[in-house]
Amino acid sequence: MNADDDEAYILLLLSDGNLPTGSFVASSGLESHVKHGFSFPTQSTVAFLRDSLETYARSALPFVSDAQRVAEQVYRGESDAGVTLEEVVVNLTMLDEHYHAMTLNHVAKRASQAQGVALLTLYSKGFSRPKFILNSSGQAREARLNALMNAFKTLVRRGDAYGHLPICWGVLTAALGLSIGTSCFS
Repeated sequence: MNADDDEAYILLLLSDGNLPTGSFVASSGLESHVKHGFSFPTQSTVAFLRDSLETYARSALPFVSDAQRVAEQVYRGESDAGVTLEEVVVNLTMLDEHYHAMTLNHVAKRASQAQGVALLTLYSKGFSRPKFILNSSGQAREARLNALMNAFKTLVRRGDAYGHLPICWGVLTAALGLSIGTSCFS
């Protein structure tokens, strides 16, 4: 398998409906659209879905790419990037606060937070490797990955960060080594 195949495989895993990432947490207004009788003709629903996806992409993707770039700083190591874990966590928290302020709908905020927390949990339970199978070259990188995930997850649990989906998705995709183009536009 080459790197593109690895990325495609990871993205297929992440898109699986059986993962606890909250894919059915909110309808993003589709239920209201149908309930108020706007679902007929079918073209109306297709237009609603296209507009909803475009709006979400324009509002969330900049945060995903920024969070991924910030998180990658800690993965490279403090000596290479000149950035400490604490600085990375502060920057992620600021992005998270900006996304929270920009998201006006309280239902969308709750759904985004539930999905983000699910992604952080998914990494620790499904993608991080036990220490006893790490080789010496992978231990430092894996330790930095786990430290960032744990630090951010702790802030979310304490209520000091929101843990919105775009921020957590950017951190997760950086931890999994996915490229920004693949993680944002697939």
